Amino acid sequence: MIRGEKGTGKDVVAREIYRRSNRAAGPFVRVNCASIPDELAESELFGCEKGAFTGAESRPGKFEQANGGTIFLDEVGELSMKIQPKLLHVTETLAVDRIGGRKPIPVDFRLIVATNRNLEEMVRQGKFRDDLYDRLNVVSICVPPLRARMEDIPLLVDYFISDCAGEARRMVTGAAPQVLDLFQQYSWPGNIRELRNIVKRCVFTGRTESIRQEDLSFDFAQRLASPPVNLGNHDEQLRELSRQLVAGALKRCHDNKSKAADLLGVTRNKFYRLLKLHGLDAESPDNGHGESGWID
Repeated sequence: MIRGEKGTGKDVVAREIYRRSNRAAGPFVRVNCASIPDELAESELFGCEKGAFTGAESRPGKFEQANGGTIFLDEVGELSMKIQPKLLHVTETLAVDRIGGRKPIPVDFRLIVATNRNLEEMVRQGKFRDDLYDRLNVVSICVPPLRARMEDIPLLVDYFISDCAGEARRMVTGAAPQVLDLFQQYSWPGNIRELRNIVKRCVFTGRTESIRQEDLSFDFAQRLASPPVNLGNHDEQLRELSRQLVAGALKRCHDNKSKAADLLGVTRNKFYRLLKLHGLDAESPDNGHGESGWID
């Protein structure tokens, strides 16, 4: 399970896992779960037999297409409650039941899923099956937002310039220091995808061999002046921010809980309560199903 905000590059991580795996010779099948209508999701994922419904022809689903390789379910949190038990069944039996089929078809695949949703909260709200969550959350990779790794921006800018300059058929050697300074002052709500789009626009519209401050668009200057705020349910936003702070502190302190608590300026007892609340403590019996009065 690859977790992270939109635009952080979860699909890049998935493809890299595939490329470095012993299944690299097999197919890589990517499925954007958010783009599949509910009424088509079952046939798209698991296939159908001829005559199963009006106009249906016999065809394999995505899991069969991934046989011997890897299937990547992007935005898995968007799957409906109707499809979730069928996905659970495939992961447990390693066999698919086509719509209208008479017998299960064995499949051999590696499953990678990605989400930008808070699946723990969805489980609490009854919008995501807890048994499926446990099944998918065996190995979890968290891709940090760009604002948490500003030191990567110069490297990413150079990479995107090199990648886009060939497409634009222009010679662009880099970005001016003032531009990099501005980039490192911005919060990047769209993460790496937003950075790439801005660099690409500068490469295509610039007039010199270096991206200069005047090459940046007016709307980007406005975004710098007025950083965006993600609006939503107050308690849910605070809870998510709290989870990110706790997880970030653990990572920074190499899982040393005492140091992480000091870094956040909270007592060890409160830090342990936060760990249990957010499901970040392996010994937590409630696996993150904390009480609603979490701020206390």
